[in-house]
Amino acid sequence: MVAEHRRWVELRVHGVSGTPPGSMLDRPHVEQVGGDDESRFFRSVDAAGKELPGKEGQVLEAYHWGRLTSGSRVNALWLILLPFGMVNAAHYMLPAPARNPWRLGLHATCDALMRLIGLLVTSMYAFAAGLILIDLIGWRWAARSDLLTMLDARWVLLPAVLLSAGVVVLLAYLGRGYGRTRVARWRADEEEGESARQRAAQGPADVGVSTPLANDEFYSGDSRTPELKDLHIAAGLLVIAAMAVWVVEPDAWTAAGTDASAATWLDGPNTLVAAVIGWGVVALVVLLFGDPEGGTRTWSSAGQTWIGRSWSGATRLVAPLLLVVSSAILALAAVAVLRATGISRAGQERPTSFDLVANYLLLIGVAALVALLVANLLLVIPGGFARRPRSEPERYFAPYAGGLAAATVTLMGTFIGVAFAAALTTGVSSLLQLAEPAADAAATGGGEVTVGTTPMLDRVAYAWGLNAVVLVALVVGVWAWRLRRNGPMKRRVAAVYGDTLSPRWLKKVHRAVRLAHMKNAIGFFFVTFAVVGLLFSFVVAWELSGCLNDSAEPCLQAPGPLDWLSEPKYVLGDDGTAQKNVVGLVGAWLILAAAGVLLLQGRKAVRAEDKRRTLNVIWDVLAFWPHAVHPFSPRPYSKRCVQDLCDRISWHLRDDAAPRPGRDLVLCGHSQGSLISFAALLRLEPEKRDRVALMTFGSQLRVIFPRAFPAYVNFAAIRHLYEDLGGAWVNLYRLTDPLAGPVLSWGHRDGSSYHFPGPADEVDRLHGHHTLRCGADWQLADPVPADPQLQEGAVAEILGHSWFARSPAWCEGLEAVRSVPPSGVRGG
Repeated sequence: MVAEHRRWVELRVHGVSGTPPGSMLDRPHVEQVGGDDESRFFRSVDAAGKELPGKEGQVLEAYHWGRLTSGSRVNALWLILLPFGMVNAAHYMLPAPARNPWRLGLHATCDALMRLIGLLVTSMYAFAAGLILIDLIGWRWAARSDLLTMLDARWVLLPAVLLSAGVVVLLAYLGRGYGRTRVARWRADEEEGESARQRAAQGPADVGVSTPLANDEFYSGDSRTPELKDLHIAAGLLVIAAMAVWVVEPDAWTAAGTDASAATWLDGPNTLVAAVIGWGVVALVVLLFGDPEGGTRTWSSAGQTWIGRSWSGATRLVAPLLLVVSSAILALAAVAVLRATGISRAGQERPTSFDLVANYLLLIGVAALVALLVANLLLVIPGGFARRPRSEPERYFAPYAGGLAAATVTLMGTFIGVAFAAALTTGVSSLLQLAEPAADAAATGGGEVTVGTTPMLDRVAYAWGLNAVVLVALVVGVWAWRLRRNGPMKRRVAAVYGDTLSPRWLKKVHRAVRLAHMKNAIGFFFVTFAVVGLLFSFVVAWELSGCLNDSAEPCLQAPGPLDWLSEPKYVLGDDGTAQKNVVGLVGAWLILAAAGVLLLQGRKAVRAEDKRRTLNVIWDVLAFWPHAVHPFSPRPYSKRCVQDLCDRISWHLRDDAAPRPGRDLVLCGHSQGSLISFAALLRLEPEKRDRVALMTFGSQLRVIFPRAFPAYVNFAAIRHLYEDLGGAWVNLYRLTDPLAGPVLSWGHRDGSSYHFPGPADEVDRLHGHHTLRCGADWQLADPVPADPQLQEGAVAEILGHSWFARSPAWCEGLEAVRSVPPSGVRGG
């Protein structure tokens, strides 16, 4: 055993989609040697179960964390939480907090608006649940069902109300995390003491660079997440309560204003008023939920004065109290349903009062999104859009959209949330055949057209039809733009291959490189999509703002061409009859297709783990980030996997023998695994880190992570870790990789680049196997031709983002980083 332990270790960490352990090690037989059922360590074995070493005799091991996001069948339902995860991750896309009070205030404002928008998305989900169960099924479809028409309407609507409330609770259950209980979090906050508060205020002491990834507090998430979850559940229950009252008393809001003195709290009007006021109070508390002194990121009570601690203590009491009050209001609404008399589903086609809920949520949401965009813009204006010289690495690590990624992703998450709501409601409406135009709209005064869900959601379908046109135009435009800039790309390919590839294969490589370069347009796609979506939302909100009362007045009409940006699913022709809106129907079909895909993929994912891995790729990225502004986002796995990886590295390095000339362990991180490896090394003790080398491959540590999360992954942190490792870090990448790229080099042009080590603009050198070494960044050929005649090796496929270990340069990279002596041997 001692001899085995003295062998050096190659520890591989997979990326997204939960690569199977056998594929990670590229061996047919593997065996779990550590960890549990979710966080697992594997080694390769032969058919008899005997462990097999690596090519250089090393211990070859794989860390498999994929089951943290796809291990349970319940995780298959996480797809419906995508908007929550996007809003939550957007919180971490804000630039690093500054000491300037003005900028700190803007950070706090962005943080507050994100929390409010997250609450609105939760409320929209609650509204969609109520619309499906109470309106579409309990009201419209039940009136056509032979079985349900035999029952009193109250006994159909009451279960619908309770099931709708159950959906809100289910969303909270799906977003539960690994975190401690509420009381345990409170006790931990109290026990951290002054030393922990100083560490949180000063940042990572070991690494010496401002990245929260080195702080233990980061991985625990916001200590107030349980309270924020209470508030979200309360808001959802209050939306359901208002819908429950409105379905049995359409004039409840008007009655509350005229006859409130004679009513009791068991009556619907007062219950409705309580629900509306209660939702407003919840929204206000969520808006002011942040630390009034600590800015956007509060992981514990560390560093707070008595004002901050008093506010945190107050929210701990107010949040559960509001949850109790909202539950009581929901109970009163259920009683109002039971006490209702004379309910006639034939008297009205649908509960039109539900439109008020949808319209107000839309108006508040659009206002909050515009405010967030303005606050985010003010936050990044000082230097955010400045063009830096080619020699400055910050130019290539600059945030997406000049620092507006937080607002942009929040916008997209909100739009997708509304689209999901529209997809589910439109799908149920179509399945039950509830969406039919009026036979003669002229007979109703020319203004009544039957809708499938609500006017707002029907207009959302139209907006998504226009968005599809915009998206296709964007893809075609960006592809055409890339075709016009073929020169630099062809020169880089020619520098690698020369005349060793046939013209047919060169065309394939050129096509793959062009496709891979599309990732550089992510920021442009996101910003354009968000701006266009915000414009559509603004026009929809403007037109529907005229429908915010119970009168029969028609909605407003946007002036001129802007009216084209918002139309209902059915429009009135010149003869007064209802006609289909082609763009609206295209959007509706897109939404229906999305609903079908959701149901189909969810069904497959529940049955098979490999389908869950594919479906939950998005969570491999988003769920790394702890709960911050949305408590229903799926449980974050970063604390678990980073700590488990650190523990495994420490276990391998438990032998305290005299240092050897090389490193004892090479940590190999692929894709998302490179971020996990990066974070683990930041947290590792300096004396242990000195015995570890790092090799990243297919990594986004430059092309995506610093641009999306600049406060957490940035050039300063990468440079410091590279120097702290003593240069024992090599990154492997391919031009054909559509998801990753260089990490330790930048400013590539005409065969030269800036890179680690050395700041000079140095010539990139071509080595064996057509590997172009840009300092510590190695550009691998893909494919790798052994000879022009293809007799000594095959050229059969372009690997792109996969199978880096099959490259002939893999072993050379391992040897390069492993041979760097630790500081104890270097004398440093």
